[in-house]
Amino acid sequence: MTGGKFIRRTRFSKWFALIVSVHLATGMESIFAEDTERTPAIGKKFRLSSRAKDKKEEHSGPTEAREEHQAHSEGDSLELSDTVINFRDFGRDIPGRPRTLTEVIEDRIYPENVARSEMLANREPDDVETEVPERKSIFGKDRFLSPGPIDPGIKSPTGATWRPSFLIFGNIRTAVQSYEAPGGERTSEWANRLDIFGNLSLNSTERFVFGFRPLDEEGDFTGVAYGRGVRDEGFVNGFDPEPHTFFFEGYLDELFPNFDPTDSRGIDIGYSLGRQPIILQDGILANDNMDALGLTKHNMFLLGSSNARLSAYAGFNEIHRGDNIRDSRARLFAINSQFDYPDMTIEADAAFVKGSSSLGGDGLYFGLGHIQQFGYWNSALRLNTSIALDKRSSAISDGWLISHALARKMKHSDDVLTLSSFGEIDNYTSAARGPATGGPLGGISLLQRAVGIGSYGSPIEVADGDLLGFEISYQHFLDSEEKRQILISAGGAGTYDPIPGRDDFTAAIALQYQHALSSNLVWSLGSFGSITDDDEKGFGLRTELQRKF
Repeated sequence: MTGGKFIRRTRFSKWFALIVSVHLATGMESIFAEDTERTPAIGKKFRLSSRAKDKKEEHSGPTEAREEHQAHSEGDSLELSDTVINFRDFGRDIPGRPRTLTEVIEDRIYPENVARSEMLANREPDDVETEVPERKSIFGKDRFLSPGPIDPGIKSPTGATWRPSFLIFGNIRTAVQSYEAPGGERTSEWANRLDIFGNLSLNSTERFVFGFRPLDEEGDFTGVAYGRGVRDEGFVNGFDPEPHTFFFEGYLDELFPNFDPTDSRGIDIGYSLGRQPIILQDGILANDNMDALGLTKHNMFLLGSSNARLSAYAGFNEIHRGDNIRDSRARLFAINSQFDYPDMTIEADAAFVKGSSSLGGDGLYFGLGHIQQFGYWNSALRLNTSIALDKRSSAISDGWLISHALARKMKHSDDVLTLSSFGEIDNYTSAARGPATGGPLGGISLLQRAVGIGSYGSPIEVADGDLLGFEISYQHFLDSEEKRQILISAGGAGTYDPIPGRDDFTAAIALQYQHALSSNLVWSLGSFGSITDDDEKGFGLRTELQRKF
C-alpha cells in the first residue's frame, strides 16, 4: 500500500469486484496491538474498554471481542444478566495488577506497606471491623475513593484543586527473530525496546505524561543483526535520548472552574498539548506520535445520535508520512468524529497533510467507520481514501482501502474466531504512520501485523495496490485462567489487475503461542510460512519476552 506503480483507474469492474469480495470485519484489534503508547484520554471518553490505555492496563489479557462477551455464555445477543451478584463478592475473582515502579520503590522504603497488602488479601470479604492502616507514599496519592477524610489539596491560581500524585511505569521487550520475505533476503536479529513513562496527575482529569523509548530510533532497535537483508551487520545502536511522549491534557472547565461555577456555559472541552499518539480509524488513516494540539467536545446530540464527540488535531512536528519516513516539514490537520446510536457507532474522519515537495507534497485523507454488533458477532467496516494533491510517491498516492471483519466468542468456550478481509483500489497511503507501525492494516491482522520491534516484517507484505485479501484466525485458550493461548491465522492476498514483475497471489499461515508467566511477564513464540504463485517462499520465526513494570 506504499510504493509500486501509481496508475489512476476508475473502471466499474474494480468497484464491483471490491464490494463483492469484502464481506467480513474485525473486532479483535487488541490481540495484535503490541505497541505500548499511552493515548491521550481526550476524544476517547466513551470508549475506555477498547481504546483508553491507562497506568493499570494489561496487554496480555483477553481481547476486546472476548471481553464484550464475557457477561454471558448463551443467547443470541448481548443483554444485561439477570444474575444478582452480592457486592461483597464483586471483583473477588479479578487478578491483581502488576505494581508500578513507584509502588515498588515505596514498598522497599516502607515495609509496612507490604504487610498492609497481605492484610487486605487475607481478610474476609465481610470483615468491616478490622482497621486497615494508611498506605505510606512518597510520590503522592489521590484518596478520593479511599476511606477516611479527603485531602484538601492545593488551590491553584486558576481556582482548581490539585492533589498531585506521580507514577512511573513501563514495558521492556527483548526478541530474537529471523525473517525472510518471498524472494527476499533473510535477516536475523536480537532486538530490544524499552518504553518508560511518567504520569503526574494533578487531579482526576488533569495530568502530565512523559515517555521515553531510549533503545530505538526511527526503526533501528538496539541489538545485533546479521544476514544479507541487513544494511550493516553486527551491533545496532538505536539509542535515542529524546522524549517519545510529552503532553499535558485535561478539561477547560476543570482547569478554570471559576469561569463556569454552575456548569452552564458548555466549556467542558478536552484538550491535549504536546508529543502524543494520534490514531484515526483504528490506525488505518493515522497512527503516529507527533507534536500536536488536540481539542475535544463531548456530550453533543448531533444527527439523531444519543451521544456525539468531535475532536480536532493540529500536528506540527515529528510527523511520519505513509511510508513510515519522517517529514520534518510536514504539518497535519485532522477532524475526528464519533456518533453513538442504539445499535451502532459511526466514525467519520478527515485529514490534510501539508508535506515537503521532495517527499510527495500535500495530501487529503478521508475515513468512515461502522461498528455494530449482530448477536455474538462484533463487526467493524471501514472505508478509507487518500488523494495526492501534488505528485504521487511512496509517501502519498491516490487509492481506496476497505476493510471489513467479524469476530465472536465461541458459545461453549472463551475462544475467539475472527474472519477478516480487505480490498484496495490503486495505492492507498495513510496520512501518518510511525516507523514501528507497519502498513495500514498492521494493527488488525496477524498476517499483516507489525510486531513493533526490530525489522521483522509481516507474513504477507502488501506493497502495491489493486489487491484483495482475506484471513481467518482462531484464538484458543489452553487453561481456565487464560494464561496460555494459541493463535493461528491463515489467508492470502492477490492482485485483480496483474502487473508485470509482481506476484499475483501470496498465501500464508501463521502460528503464535503466548504464555503469561506472571501478572507482568509474558513469553511468546511465533512462526509463519508463505508462498507465492511463482513458488517463492517466505519464512519467519521469533520469540519474545516482555515485562511490564
